[in-house]
Amino acid sequence: MGKTVHNNYLTIAKALGIILMVIGHSGCPQVLFKVIYLFHMPLFFICSGFFYKEISNIESASLFLKKRIIGLYFPFVKWSLLFLLLHNIFLSVGIYNSEYGFEGGSSIYSTSEMFHRMFMILFTMHDYEELLGGFWFIRALFISSILISVFSLLLTNHNRLKREFLCGLFLVLTMLIRRIIPDPEIWRDISMGFLGAFFYMMGNLLMRYVRYWQNKYGAILCCLFLLLSYYYFKDGISMGCGYNKVLPFSVSAVSGTMLILYISSVVERKWHIVKCILYYIGNHTLDILALHFLSFRLVSFAIVLLYGIKVSHVAEHPVINDVSMSHTYWWILYCIVGLVLPLLFSAVCKVVVCKIKR
Repeated sequence: MGKTVHNNYLTIAKALGIILMVIGHSGCPQVLFKVIYLFHMPLFFICSGFFYKEISNIESASLFLKKRIIGLYFPFVKWSLLFLLLHNIFLSVGIYNSEYGFEGGSSIYSTSEMFHRMFMILFTMHDYEELLGGFWFIRALFISSILISVFSLLLTNHNRLKREFLCGLFLVLTMLIRRIIPDPEIWRDISMGFLGAFFYMMGNLLMRYVRYWQNKYGAILCCLFLLLSYYYFKDGISMGCGYNKVLPFSVSAVSGTMLILYISSVVERKWHIVKCILYYIGNHTLDILALHFLSFRLVSFAIVLLYGIKVSHVAEHPVINDVSMSHTYWWILYCIVGLVLPLLFSAVCKVVVCKIKR
């Protein structure tokens, strides 16, 4: 089981967030999909911000970035290179094919293309495999960390309302970049980084004022904001939204996160068995992020066998659409497998590593 530490309800919140992410990718009903995307990814940025410590000099900035390199960049590279090396194997066994995929079909990687993608992974955090589609979050959080470090150092002499000022600045810069330069790839990454930095610093502010909002009245108010946001964003919303939707999306994202944090605090106090399960999930979110799309392929294979459809449909990403969206509720099985298999894989790996060490 994952270790229990202070602020355990944050671990529970991360578990609920990763569960919602898997549900959102599973081909769930559109109503549920729209609600989840109102807040589920900002939740992780905000939870990260709860542990932020003031950056006031080069030493503290270096320590902050060192932790991010170890906790974000190294895992990103590890999983990305592993899946890159497995690409041609995945293609040979039908997990990928030339007909289906995130942006069309896949093809065999030559040695030169392997090295090119390896270079992009190492130096730009791009060109990772489609089965790691959720890794955009790791890149965005890493960029956010760099931006927070830089701007914190620039504001070392303005400490009184520094966090509040940074929140406002990051939000304004996000809207400006998306309004003025909406298309080039590098600016999309930077604008996502600024929005992530806003949510990160907002998490730190929420932590400072937690006694004012973490109660049933605050939860009711958050539910109201989420309901209004659901009807406001008629076609759904995400962190990549246009400049004119950044502000209302921020309201829905913060409201949804505050609601999840309140629910998590209730679970921690009252539901011991559920709490223990969510602790474990919350301490293995990276494994689920990395492996849930691959786990989905197993369910897709079962659907292919059961319905007698073309085996090439196994490579549909993230799920087989014509079945998952029907009344058969395959999305529930996608969710279960997408959560359980990564956790089992992680547990087996730990056992194997322990035996090797002994």
